[in-house]
This record gives sequence, structure tokens and C-alpha cells, in this order.
Amino acid sequence: MRSELSGFLTELSWPRPQAPAFDAGAAPADPVVLFERWLREAVAAGVPAAHVMTLATVDVAGRPDARVTMLEDVDEHAFWVAASETSPKGKQLGRVPVAALVFHWAQQGRQVRVRGSVRPAEEARTAAAFERLSAHARTEALVDRQSRPLHDEAWLSDALGDAGELLRLEEPGAVSAPSWRLWGVDAGRMEFFQADLEGHHVRLRYSRHEGRGWETELLRP
Repeated sequence: MRSELSGFLTELSWPRPQAPAFDAGAAPADPVVLFERWLREAVAAGVPAAHVMTLATVDVAGRPDARVTMLEDVDEHAFWVAASETSPKGKQLGRVPVAALVFHWAQQGRQVRVRGSVRPAEEARTAAAFERLSAHARTEALVDRQSRPLHDEAWLSDALGDAGELLRLEEPGAVSAPSWRLWGVDAGRMEFFQADLEGHHVRLRYSRHEGRGWETELLRP
């Protein structure tokens, strides 16, 4: 019988953050500008893997999935993630084109939440992003067996070796994985959460409205 975790969990506490100041009244009109500022501050403060986030999706039956992945790019229109079209993540992004993202920088007591519709990137943008991947990541994308049952580790090693040979033989930029692509999460809503040392929290939500741009409101903690 598994032991109860309730007693163990009550002994744990929320980490005490550095809690940089956040004046919601002086926040920029564009949430992407604020996100870039917070991301750069997280990196400067030594937050490990500050570009790593949780990506939540749903399948055609409405069942949710979530996983930790990397932010590939962000611009004024979307937050970009990578996924093979044949993987569970890629299938969900393509078939039910909505997603949510969470960035959590515990050392600073900060979270950023993003929610919006999903669209695949154009071929040129996907190709440029693929070329920026490490050789190992491109090799794995060429094998394209992500999330499938692994019955034979020797086969996987051989397959990765073959793809690696392909990478070495081709000219830079010539190799691409047909199923690997970037997906853009077009933010319709973004929320910025800032904790402080006294246990107070500031929550600022941006909502995009057609024809009116971004509107902001403070939320109760």
C-alpha cells in the first residue's frame, strides 16, 4: 500500500523569491514587451533554463496533456514551439489548434501564462529554425519516432547513426525533416504573476480584443 503524502507535503513550503519590484500601473501596453523584459531579467538573475515552459494541449476527445518544452521564438504575433506532426504533441496542436503556456521563474516569484489559438509556421520559418538545431536534435527529428514504444535500443542507435551520416554529408541548410515544424501560439490572453516576500501577489492580465488591441486588468490573488 502506498503511503500517504499529505503529512510530507505539509512540511514543504513555497520557495522565498528574490521578488523584484513590479509596478503594474507602469506596465507597457504590449504584453510581449513585458514578457521579453521578464525573460531577460530571469536570465540575468541566473534562473536556470528560463526559456523552458509548460505547454498544455488537448486531444480531439477533449483530454488534456501537458509537458515541459522550450520556447523556440517569440514575436509580436505568437510564441513559437517545435513539434513533429506525427508526435502526440504535434497531432494535438494540428487537430485541436488551441494551447496554453506557463513560464515559472520560482527564484523571482514570477509566472507568465499564455493562452491562444495555434497555427503552423510557414515552410521558410520552419526550415530556418531546423537549421539552428544542434546536430543531435536534427538527427532525432530525421528518425522521427518521438513518443513511440522503444522495443529495440540497438535499432535506435543504428537509426541515429544513419541520420548523423546524412547530416555530415549534406550542405548546411540542405537537410530538413518533413514532419518537424514550428507552431505559433497566437496569444489572446496573457497573465503576469508577481509574488513578494510578504506573501502578497500582483496579477496583471492582458486580453486581446479585435479592433481594440490589448486591454489590462488587475486580478485578485
